[in-house]
Amino acid sequence: MVTAGLIHYVLNLLHITVHIRDVCVFLAPVFSGLTAISTFLLTKELWNHGAGLLAACFIAIVPGYISRSVAGSFDNEGIAIFALQFTYYLWRVETGGLGQLEKEVKSVKTGSVFWAIGCCLSYFYMVSAWGGYVFIINLIPLHVFVLMLMQRYSKRVYIAYSTFYIVGLVLSMQIPFVGFQPIRTSEHMAAAGKSHSISFQSS
Repeated sequence: MVTAGLIHYVLNLLHITVHIRDVCVFLAPVFSGLTAISTFLLTKELWNHGAGLLAACFIAIVPGYISRSVAGSFDNEGIAIFALQFTYYLWRVETGGLGQLEKEVKSVKTGSVFWAIGCCLSYFYMVSAWGGYVFIINLIPLHVFVLMLMQRYSKRVYIAYSTFYIVGLVLSMQIPFVGFQPIRTSEHMAAAGKSHSISFQSS
């Protein structure tokens, strides 16, 4: 609802007269297009350009998502799936040359806090939109754990994950229906445990 209200406000600020009802009706289809784009970007980074196009086509026609992204479907999932995919894109895995997977996240690859903060902001939007944000807060620590098993742990991994976990935790706790759940409930413990383990390993 906040997203629809913000879009309506910006359009009226630009003197584009649109009724709030029309914004609500077309919100899900617009975000489904953005979901296809973010899926393409993510898959292109994981594999190649052709795979990205196929992934975008598949998510555009998958029945489970079509039912939540048709015009008039004003539900959380309409924007949450985009936020989910875009968060994973910002925490993306790059493909190296000669067919070898260089399992490096962009923020890990560069050691840049910028990409980690961008990932946190996308994660915050996901948390505010849908309770399924627990997928993100469990899969990203799992990715870091796999990097450690592959002996690809470095200071850059520590910077990327520590920034994501701390900033993402603080931002998610600003959402009223989440509150203190990230430090009390079991589904968040994997992220906390991984944060402590990499802190001990780096010390």
